[in-house]
Amino acid sequence: MNRIPTLDGLRRELRSRWPEWTTVSVFAAVVAFAIPYHEPWADEAQAWQLARTLSIRALFQTYIRYEGTPGLWHFLLWILNRAYVSYTGLHWICGAIAVVSTSFLVLNSPFPRYLKLALPFTFFLLFQYAVVARSYVLVPLMLFTIASWWKKRPLVVAVLLGLLANCAIHAAVISGGLAIVWLVEQLRAGSAKDPTRRRKLLLCASIILSFYAFALWTAWPPSDLTYITIVRGYTPPFLLSTLVPLVMPICQPLILSIPFWIAIILVFSARRSSFYLLPVLFFTVFSGVICGGFWHWGLIVPLLICLLWITWPSPGSCVSWYEIAGRAALIYMVGVQILWSAYAIHFDHYNAYSPDLAAAQFLKPLVEDGAAIAATYLDESPSHVAGAFGILPYFDRNIYINQPYPFYWWSNKNPSDDLFNALLPSHPSIVLAEMQQAQPGQAIDLSGPRAELLMKSGYRLTNVFCGTLPFRMHTSFTNCHIIFQYAGIAPGGIAPPTGSSRR
Repeated sequence: MNRIPTLDGLRRELRSRWPEWTTVSVFAAVVAFAIPYHEPWADEAQAWQLARTLSIRALFQTYIRYEGTPGLWHFLLWILNRAYVSYTGLHWICGAIAVVSTSFLVLNSPFPRYLKLALPFTFFLLFQYAVVARSYVLVPLMLFTIASWWKKRPLVVAVLLGLLANCAIHAAVISGGLAIVWLVEQLRAGSAKDPTRRRKLLLCASIILSFYAFALWTAWPPSDLTYITIVRGYTPPFLLSTLVPLVMPICQPLILSIPFWIAIILVFSARRSSFYLLPVLFFTVFSGVICGGFWHWGLIVPLLICLLWITWPSPGSCVSWYEIAGRAALIYMVGVQILWSAYAIHFDHYNAYSPDLAAAQFLKPLVEDGAAIAATYLDESPSHVAGAFGILPYFDRNIYINQPYPFYWWSNKNPSDDLFNALLPSHPSIVLAEMQQAQPGQAIDLSGPRAELLMKSGYRLTNVFCGTLPFRMHTSFTNCHIIFQYAGIAPGGIAPPTGSSRR
């Protein structure tokens, strides 16, 4: 019979594993330090707005399909909204989930201490899937839990694989690869020959397939979806798309990711577990078809940790030269990514990750005074208007007169642009125009047709709010909210861009 641990037992645990508990504490402290300085960006707000404003039926039957993802994350956000959790509170909950994931990794994994104490501070575990509140925060927790129960509880593994598939479309591909590997391992172990184990295997397969069917039903794209067309326009050649998620999220210089993966392949080969790399193959091939971002590609890091965990040699096993080379490669990756983490947290602390909070603070008194606001785009990408919805979690209603929903509707039937053109002659007080830039600090280009239309209609640029995403050891794209006010009510002059500065 299991008993509640005694105080002496807890003391012995803390004394014997103080490095592990210290690591978890430091990880939690760093995340707690980073969260208050993180400005959520539009992708974080989009899911929140969907869950905040829709019924559970409308969410799953209609609108999640436009997001290109299954709905587990939206369901959790729907519950949090009905439990009166704030937008700020969401980020603290995500941080807590990341701390639990790290606890699993540090306290349960079979890795040597020098690895298990360092892996939590890699970029994706410490920042991208801890501070940024998106569905990917659930993936490390599920992968590490799957690794922990892989050889112990088939039913638990089946449920976790099903839940993993409902986190995100890239996670669903990873789940499918893991499910195949798990099924093959069960068959090799003779589960199909024993009637009792065969029934349990069939039950597990039914559970997994049911979860997959639900994920497919939820994420199946509607015929009027515009996002797929937009993404395909930027898709690089297939071979390059397949290589990018293998090398980009691993280390710097980029070329060193190639010998890293060679070392990892040799490790799995030496363990006679090359088949376990099937989820990695699935993931990279999928990324060759569906273009993704750095936050998608980073899922390969917790996946690799999961696969190494499952196949880790038992204590006392002979360590081959391949193992030594693989562990050296891991140490190098960890060292580089700790630098990425430090850069991202420092950047997010002193610069604006997103312009949404600052723009919302500027607009709030104007909204309270009854100002009419129309949202549009300044560059040649109509989909960039989706960035305007990052402001809405800071208001209790939709503040845009030309946007039919309090979230961006990725449909070619979205009437927002037509409504903008129809409403512009009535001169809304403010036009919020969206623009994305390749680098922070660039001058706002007012030579485009949309900017010329606004200035000819009597509008003047008065404020610019920008935010920039950190990427490895530099910055990624910059998103800007550009405020135009009607000249009849606006102060004259053009305010200088705020760039990526915080205040």
